[in-house]
Amino acid sequence: MHWNYFQVCRDHIKKYEATEQEIEKYRASDQETHIIEMNVAAAYSRRERSVVIPIVFSAMCLEAFIYDYGATKLSGSFVKNHIDKLEVPSKYVVLTKLVTGKQFDTNGQAYEKLKTLIKDRNQLVHFKSKGFSFEELEKVQHWHEEMNTKLKAAMYNAYDAVIEVMKEMDRLHENSTNYYLTYITEAECHA
Repeated sequence: MHWNYFQVCRDHIKKYEATEQEIEKYRASDQETHIIEMNVAAAYSRRERSVVIPIVFSAMCLEAFIYDYGATKLSGSFVKNHIDKLEVPSKYVVLTKLVTGKQFDTNGQAYEKLKTLIKDRNQLVHFKSKGFSFEELEKVQHWHEEMNTKLKAAMYNAYDAVIEVMKEMDRLHENSTNYYLTYITEAECHA
């Protein structure tokens, strides 16, 4: 499933980017202002839905991968009974150490991006709304723009996290596993 989760992530980043281009096209059009604003508002909504999916699915990808990795290399019951309750970054550290005898680089990009991804995913899954009083309504637009900027950064970090973790897994296995090539490549039809 982890490969499928990553493909969903990739597909929705493309949707996000296409929607961003669509927004710019609307803004540059010579249509009436209210038509432009309606089109931009609808595109904003599509963009917000698109940005959440890569973050959640990248985390699902890496969680499914590490569970499968541990279950395959050790045993499913061992992972379920002793590893499954750990935080995702800790699962990578513990399982790779048990399997390879080598340390997952906790100072490297893969680990930092993984920790950021899990934090970002948790903030989305456990989202806390922000209330504004009537006097603060002008702050809503600023908050919304700031949230969109953070989500966009989180989306690209999510994508990069999967790539960097797979590269780190290959490094730990001395490039004998090809996790990066196996899980990062897009599905292609050669018919």
